[in-house]
Amino acid sequence: MTVSFWCLVIAGIMAGLVVGLASIDHLTLEIAAKKNAKLAKSAKNIFAVINNHHWMLVTLLLINAACLETLPIYLNKAVDELIAIAIAVIGVLFIG
Repeated sequence: MTVSFWCLVIAGIMAGLVVGLASIDHLTLEIAAKKNAKLAKSAKNIFAVINNHHWMLVTLLLINAACLETLPIYLNKAVDELIAIAIAVIGVLFIG
């Protein structure tokens, strides 16, 4: 059950990162970074990630898919097959 829990947690984090990083406006962040020196350090790290947009999306989606595919496998070891499928589907709907 611990592996299943962590699969859901990681899948939720990856889903949030996909939405969050894909929706960042490059120009707005650049303007905000010029006004605030502390934000400029963070913006430099974020630009390194979002400038390679395709690699970022592929990486996040692959990790998300791997977690979501692993979830029912480990749940099936803990509970009955139909219950594992139901828990996996409900978990993915709420977390994803």
